[in-house]
Amino acid sequence: MSFADRQAPAQPRLGQRIGLGCLALLLLLVGSCTAYDYGARYASWAGLDKTRVLAAAGDYVRDHAPGQKVCLYRVACDERRARLVLVKDVAALNVEAVRQIAWDRRFSDTCPGYTANLGLAVAEGGPPDREEVREAAWSFYADRFVPTVRSNGAPLSFSEQPTEPCTPEYAIAP
Repeated sequence: MSFADRQAPAQPRLGQRIGLGCLALLLLLVGSCTAYDYGARYASWAGLDKTRVLAAAGDYVRDHAPGQKVCLYRVACDERRARLVLVKDVAALNVEAVRQIAWDRRFSDTCPGYTANLGLAVAEGGPPDREEVREAAWSFYADRFVPTVRSNGAPLSFSEQPTEPCTPEYAIAP
């Protein structure tokens, strides 16, 4: 006669428990890193406002293009593809609309294209500058403008379609 129920499943062995524990720990670590990545991007998106964009443009000029004037570009959805439009009046810039387009592009597959949601371009006719810093795109991952040509990775997209050139007349003050 035995006290063990013959119908009950066998308990996992110690090696199996350790393996399952390691797998659970690995999944927890990967999940937390992914959650932080998306959390940081969401925080950047949620906190995006005109003041932050203009401050980031000034930071970009200071760090990458000192002495240059830059123009701000925003995403627009025309003909079902994304394109960048020169912001000629910064006071009239509707950052909430840009945020909504960025959200819809990411999660609703609207306005597709390899085009930045916000961009900067160095004004023509200024002092000579390095080619790799002539254009920048807003990075929700880094919460700032980053050069589109990078030495340590794949280039970012500025705009698939031609954009209106940046002239000192429409440059924003760094």
